[in-house]
Amino acid sequence: MSDSSVSAAWRRLTSQTVKHDVYAAEPYMARAWSEAVEQFGDQAAWILQRTAAALFRPDAIVAARLHGAIGYIEDRLGLVPVFCAPVDFTEQSAELVWKYQWGGASADRIALMKSMLTSAPSVLVAFRDPRARIELPASVRLSAVKGSGHPAERAGHELRSALGSPNRVLTFVHITDEPADILREAAILLPPAERRRMFAALRDDGAPLDRRLLPGGSAGISLDGREALERILARVAAAPVADPAAPARERLVAALEAAARGSRLDWIAFRRGLDECDIRLPLWDQLVAGAAYIDYDNVMDRAIIPNSGYRGWLDAAGLVLADPYPAPRRPRDAG
Repeated sequence: MSDSSVSAAWRRLTSQTVKHDVYAAEPYMARAWSEAVEQFGDQAAWILQRTAAALFRPDAIVAARLHGAIGYIEDRLGLVPVFCAPVDFTEQSAELVWKYQWGGASADRIALMKSMLTSAPSVLVAFRDPRARIELPASVRLSAVKGSGHPAERAGHELRSALGSPNRVLTFVHITDEPADILREAAILLPPAERRRMFAALRDDGAPLDRRLLPGGSAGISLDGREALERILARVAAAPVADPAAPARERLVAALEAAARGSRLDWIAFRRGLDECDIRLPLWDQLVAGAAYIDYDNVMDRAIIPNSGYRGWLDAAGLVLADPYPAPRRPRDAG
């Protein structure tokens, strides 16, 4: 295959040259692409452009945001949920998924995210765009409405705003930004049998998702960081500790009191202090408080892939397939 043919094929999956460069050096996307071609033949890219995927993390599950999020996506974008599967993260799989985005994150934010992601299963939901003709890939459309991880950067109508995301950690949902990301993350997060089941569900004749397969919609926990911090402080101050651990408990109390006054909480030191004092606290109190009070950014580094690719699709850097076997159409000219 010529370089121009390779480029044209990739432009059906991503609008970003940097994504091509780093993903082409990994086995994950190529593995899933081979499986998609086996399932769909020449229509693989066409079907993937009509697919979106949302990973609902443990914070969405315990806070009962999953069903509301799916309803928002259906109502706002007209996408049809057709597949779901539980995802059990390890620290290694979390690092792989966010390998190119965590460069600008603080060590505390990465450590807290790993603790949250490995605390309970996430849920991957795949959606199909039922329209005959499209102007942008479904994944790009969904990514465009998810909203920033930073509450101050949201306008109020986005998915994360509708779900009440309170800070830059408890954002509930990860969206695959482009068709290339659907392939890569499916290969990382789903075993082969589940990937085949997902691809089969994406066909036009696939049935909508049976909602009974999703985790239930109970009331959910509170995500108020200050309340969680106050509960932690009270428990730490009252917990019996052995004499050798008394100085460590004093440092813990001082750090928590400083956070209550507006200082940042050193999450890694906080967790180490709990271990030193042998104090056991509810995990979600720790996660909710940490999410509200840690430093979020590492100003000495930056993400390798910082952007979603949305602007590139608008500018025709990505090739939108309007029909199963079409000539590529510019997004702004599509019907």
